[in-house]
Amino acid sequence: MPAFIPITIYLDRSMLVASIPDAAKALQQPWPFMDKPSRLEAIRMIEECLAGHCTQQAAFDAFKAAASEQGLLRQKPPSAGLRKFDGVAEDLM
Repeated sequence: MPAFIPITIYLDRSMLVASIPDAAKALQQPWPFMDKPSRLEAIRMIEECLAGHCTQQAAFDAFKAAASEQGLLRQKPPSAGLRKFDGVAEDLM
């Protein structure tokens, strides 16, 4: 299965999620709100994806939405290199 841009979620520890199997494993862990509709939808979408009934991107997006809704998805601050690149790009505009 193709990998996605990795995301980090924070349950009892941080987990790097970069594929559908990673997302399925993360969904098996205890989440703050186990019965939230978005989590249940993510589980359904992952199962549909594994069965070949939906795209991997749709399933991964459902997982990211569920993690974000429960406050598990954290964005890393941009790296020093990316900040420099952003500064150069702004100068060019």
